[in-house]
Amino acid sequence: MHAFRLSAVVWILIGWLAIAGMSAGANLTGNKQMAEVQPDKALVYLIREKRFTGGGRTMFVFADQTFLGTLDSDSYTYAYLSPGKHLLWLNWAQLNTTIEVEAGKTYYYAIWMTFDPLDEKSGKAFIDGVSAYATPTPRETAKAAEMASKRYGKAVASAAKRPDDRTRATSLQRRAAHIANWPKTDLSTYSTLCVEPFVMADPKAKDVKQQYLVESAPDRIAQLVLDELGPDVFTDVRRETSCGNAAGTVVMRARITQYKPGNELARLMIAGAGNVQIEMIVELVSAESGQTLAQFEPKGTWAWGGGLGASKSMPDLEKNVAYEVAGYLKVSRGQSLPD
Repeated sequence: MHAFRLSAVVWILIGWLAIAGMSAGANLTGNKQMAEVQPDKALVYLIREKRFTGGGRTMFVFADQTFLGTLDSDSYTYAYLSPGKHLLWLNWAQLNTTIEVEAGKTYYYAIWMTFDPLDEKSGKAFIDGVSAYATPTPRETAKAAEMASKRYGKAVASAAKRPDDRTRATSLQRRAAHIANWPKTDLSTYSTLCVEPFVMADPKAKDVKQQYLVESAPDRIAQLVLDELGPDVFTDVRRETSCGNAAGTVVMRARITQYKPGNELARLMIAGAGNVQIEMIVELVSAESGQTLAQFEPKGTWAWGGGLGASKSMPDLEKNVAYEVAGYLKVSRGQSLPD
């Protein structure tokens, strides 16, 4: 199973929790608290967006065998970790990820069906976008000790089965088919990639309720592209406001022309209602000549109904379009995509 995909068992569990509506139990306060950075520790924010599906179940979050806190839907918390590698996992142990943190630095993770690292701007925006700061009740703290004892081994075993490929996209064959249909270009002579700021160009985005997503989307999607691209495709990768005209540099510019997060509850009730849509126009330009080398249009739509329809949201589509942009750059540099 892919590193960031749920097993069928976990999908069933998530769906059952949505129906069962188990009561949430964390202490919640609208008085949001932000932590001080400590020189000998890493500061980690854990954020759970508001969702209807599975929203009644409290998440217990652990790092190795240490209990970090609880999260209800539409809340966040924070914790300090010692420098080094840690296994982050939830009370349903198959949801986990391995991270490495440094002392004195701050990290942000959005948690739902995956642990998604966020850049600083997105992390702060997501915290602004949720309603409450969460702390565990005494009963939850006691329960967490039992979970750490009984379930940590399952989390370790699950993590050990993950492949090295850490892409967060889904349906990779479909992604590859999209890339194959775009105009071909040869970037073999370009050793440097310079990424100019992505632009939110959807005039209706200002009316979207989830402004925390809208405001941070350009930076977040650009970073997702670079994460998917990795360090081995170009000799040098930069993010600049203006890339200049250096030889051997390809400039990437992107406009987000449609950004519609949709409505989870509407998708749950009626297929096709409340659908999620994202569309972009990406342009690759020779920095030296100013010539456009390629232009292509990544896009995605999620319109399934029922529990499946409600299980995904805009961040999932962002990962997919970012994978396609990075994949196009890889192919244009003579690399192949995974099967």
